[in-house]
Amino acid sequence: MKKILFFALLSILLIPESFANPGDTTWVTIYNLRKITQYGNYDTSAVLPTGKTFRKIKLHYILGRYACPSGTQYCGSWDYTTQVYAKPANADTVEIARIITPYATDWLSTNRKHDFVVDITDYSSILNGNLDFRYKYDGYSWGFTLTLKLEMIEGTPAMPALSVKNIYDGYFAYGNTSNPIENHLIAKPFIYTSPVAKAFVKNTISGHGSDDNGCGEFCSKYYDLKINNNAISQKQLWKSDCGINDISPQTGTWLYDRANWCPGQVVFPILHDISSQTSPASSFSIDIDMQPYTSPTQTNTGGFNIVSQLISYSAPSYNTDISIEDIIAPNNDPNYARSNNTCVNPKIKIKNTGTNPVTQVVFNYNITGGSIASYTWTGTLNFLEETIVEFGPLMPLYNGNTTNEFNVSVDKVNGVSGDQDLLNNTYKSIYNSVKVYPNTFIVYFSANAATSSINPGYNESHWTIKDVNGNVVKSRINNSNSTIFKDTVNLPDGCYTFTMDDDGCDGISWWVYQYYTPNPGNGVLRFNKLGIPISLKNFSGDFGCQTTERFMTSSLITSSEKIDTKTNFQLFPNPTKSVINILCDVKEFQNLDYVITDIAGKELKKGQLSTISSEIYPIDVEELPSGMYFFTGKFEKAGVITQKFVINH
Repeated sequence: MKKILFFALLSILLIPESFANPGDTTWVTIYNLRKITQYGNYDTSAVLPTGKTFRKIKLHYILGRYACPSGTQYCGSWDYTTQVYAKPANADTVEIARIITPYATDWLSTNRKHDFVVDITDYSSILNGNLDFRYKYDGYSWGFTLTLKLEMIEGTPAMPALSVKNIYDGYFAYGNTSNPIENHLIAKPFIYTSPVAKAFVKNTISGHGSDDNGCGEFCSKYYDLKINNNAISQKQLWKSDCGINDISPQTGTWLYDRANWCPGQVVFPILHDISSQTSPASSFSIDIDMQPYTSPTQTNTGGFNIVSQLISYSAPSYNTDISIEDIIAPNNDPNYARSNNTCVNPKIKIKNTGTNPVTQVVFNYNITGGSIASYTWTGTLNFLEETIVEFGPLMPLYNGNTTNEFNVSVDKVNGVSGDQDLLNNTYKSIYNSVKVYPNTFIVYFSANAATSSINPGYNESHWTIKDVNGNVVKSRINNSNSTIFKDTVNLPDGCYTFTMDDDGCDGISWWVYQYYTPNPGNGVLRFNKLGIPISLKNFSGDFGCQTTERFMTSSLITSSEKIDTKTNFQLFPNPTKSVINILCDVKEFQNLDYVITDIAGKELKKGQLSTISSEIYPIDVEELPSGMYFFTGKFEKAGVITQKFVINH
């Protein structure tokens, strides 16, 4: 689809969009690399399109780092609550997104940033025209940069949003008997009229601060949602998966589970459909009751940041419709870092955006330029429900493809070709190729002294290698503490997944260990070459609950048993189409200068690989025509080696 990009910089610029068509995307920039230099509110305005309908609106919250001026007392860039508000004229100011910043004290040195993506289509009724915005920063240290952009995709939404009204918005102390939280969470009256057909309560709640029991940040509590004083739903406010955060590792206590949030994550709202408990032109009350609790430290309590909204919609737009919401794998999107890379089994997220239940969807998928495969999903997906669909291992996604561009589309829904909205039936992603290792290598694991509470008597950490069908082909479980294990694996050519799980969800080396009694020490995990202690892959020990490596093995890579231990390299695949991989075999880190020449000796490409180890380094040669070439590498601490290779487009 043709994309027309429009940018509005701080409400200064608006490009007319009168020629935009359904499916086109309008981009509006609210903030661009705004330095966050103090606690509090940052207000601005932007000009948004008017007179248009958007199928989906996404907020891109791009967080980066800047160098604080010399002498700045606080520049820690820790985990802080941030909120983005829209402030329409003559209507409620409403929170549209809440993001907790990560522990990012190393982001400046690593030139790191992250794009948090939040679906804010629910607020489309107010996202138009001249609109004020507020960014609220609750941190007391500086160093972050903020870019906010709206991605506005034209089309018809599953349910057109009509209005949004606040029920509650504030931070309330929890467990304080002199000022109970229920004094603030009182029943509120509401009424809606036609054409409203659907009504939802949307709750964004996160616990912060701490008393002697860890409440509210580190205690798991629930709330009851009441309509007309009748409890219709109960939700636990707890995130138990911080240790598998995609933004990892971080530099602080990132892996501790918390009250409905994790450092470096979006605080995802909880939705309640109250359409069956309410009706047009009839008044009703909405009330949230927190789990009863009395804090032992009445003068120093934690609390909950509670934003609750009533959002109304007109009648659903479609009866039968499936929306491809995202591609989880293969994808180089850092928001799915733990799901990638992969060499088979694509994984996507779909949503039923029609009122009819969906029981079968046929998908077509391929790599751009490659053959098309098909996968049929079966199950039951009701209106607005989402699910993850994992395709079978039919299509290789490994090195050597003409492109690294993955496509997926909806072919049939419930046995019928297509559905009512064709604009949400296709999706595309760009991905990174997986690493390729020799068939035989060593898994080197030096266990720390952390004993498992799940499997007493053994170390917390254990690993498996599985093939494309999920069969375990190698494993190490029930490991002794403070022991070095060297397991030789010999794998046929294929795609594999190595997974190390840690029962304590604190990895095998973590800076907090220094405060443990006793200190479990640091473990080591790496893949080594066979025969010489050169690492193919070094794993960070600060991985929380799990670390994963998806890889391929290839007989084209000569095992280290058959090559000299002197400095060397190999090229593969040979012939190649677009990328030539260099597998270096070195005994110490060093730089490698290289030049690619044709058979006449003409220099066509050159470069340097810095601080190489025994690792695989891809070089793009797609721009070179088909033919024979010579790759000459000069090692910093060794000689010059030349090998020939062939490009065959």
